[in-house]
Amino acid sequence: MNTGVRRTLAGAVAALVLAVGARAQVVKSTFEEEFEKARTLLSRREYFEALKGFQKANQLAGGTCAACFVSMAQAMVGMKTWANVVETAQRGIALAASDARLLARAHSYRGLAFQALAEKDNEQAKLRDAEAEFRAALVADPESILADLYYNLGVVLMKQMRDQEGIAELKKEIAIRANGTTADEARSLIANPRRAREKYAPDFSLVTTAGEKFTVESLRGKVVLLDFWGTWCAPCVRAVPSLRKLQKEHAQDAFLILGISSDPDKDESKWRTFIEKNGMIWPQYRDRGRDVLSAFGVHAFPTYVLLDAEGIERFRVSGAGFHESHALGAAIEQQLKR
Repeated sequence: MNTGVRRTLAGAVAALVLAVGARAQVVKSTFEEEFEKARTLLSRREYFEALKGFQKANQLAGGTCAACFVSMAQAMVGMKTWANVVETAQRGIALAASDARLLARAHSYRGLAFQALAEKDNEQAKLRDAEAEFRAALVADPESILADLYYNLGVVLMKQMRDQEGIAELKKEIAIRANGTTADEARSLIANPRRAREKYAPDFSLVTTAGEKFTVESLRGKVVLLDFWGTWCAPCVRAVPSLRKLQKEHAQDAFLILGISSDPDKDESKWRTFIEKNGMIWPQYRDRGRDVLSAFGVHAFPTYVLLDAEGIERFRVSGAGFHESHALGAAIEQQLKR
C-alpha cells in the first residue's frame, strides 16, 4: 500500500472516530437533558409525564439505565400503580450493581408497594415481603442516608402485630431524624401501635359558622358522620332531608353530623342562605383551603366518612346521596349500638 493510500485511510479512520465520538457526546448530552427534565417533573408531582421522561432517557442509554428504572419506580409510587412498582424496581436492582443509594431506593419502593398491596388484599405474605425489602434497603444503606427506612419497617412490623419490634425501629428513625417528616407520626405510633393497623382519622382543626372548634381529639367519644358536600352538588342537595331526619333521630345520642362544604369563596352568601333555608342545624364548615378535604382524600361529592368513638374510620361512601346508601345507615346504627 503506497503512502498516499495509507494517508487517505488514516484520515478516514480519524474522521470516523471523531464522528462517533461527537455522536456519543450528543447522545450523552441528550440523555442527561431528558433525565433532568424527568426529575423536575417528578419534583412537581407530575408523575405520568415524569415516567415518560425516564423511559425516554432509558432508551437513549440503551435500555440498561439503573437510575432510570429506579426513578420510574418512584414515579409509579406516586401514581400508586403498585404491581408495576414491584417489577420496575426489581429491574433497577438487577442493574444497580454496587450502587448502594440506588439499591436502597429500589428496595424501599418495592417495600412500599408490597405494603400497599397487603392493605388492598389483606395478605400477611405481602407484609412479610415488604419487611424483607425494607431490611434489604437498610443493608444496602447502613448509614441510613435514605429517610424513613426505619419508620417504614416499624410500621410493617406493627401491622404484623409485632409491636415491640416495631417500636424499636421507630425509635431508631426518631434518633436519626428527630424532626423528620415521619417523626411525629412515629411518636404517635409508639404511643398507640394500633394506629398502624386501624385507619385513624387524620389530625384536623376547624371552626364552624357558629364559632365551634372541632378537632379529632374533641370528637372522641362520639360517632361522627363527616358530610363532604357543596350547594353545587345535586346529589348532596337531594340528601339534605335524609340528613336532617338522621340528625333529629339521634339528637339525644352520642352522635354528630359535621358538614364540610367545598363551596368557593364567591358562593359564601349562597352557602349560608342554603344552610339556613334548609334547616341544616348541625355544625357546618366551609373548607376554603381544602385542607380537610385533602387530609381525608376526598375527590368526589358527596362523600360520607363515618368515624367511631375512637376516631377510627369505619365506613366511607362517595358519589351517592346519604338516602341512597342503606349500608351507611346500617353502619351508623352498628356504631351507635357499640
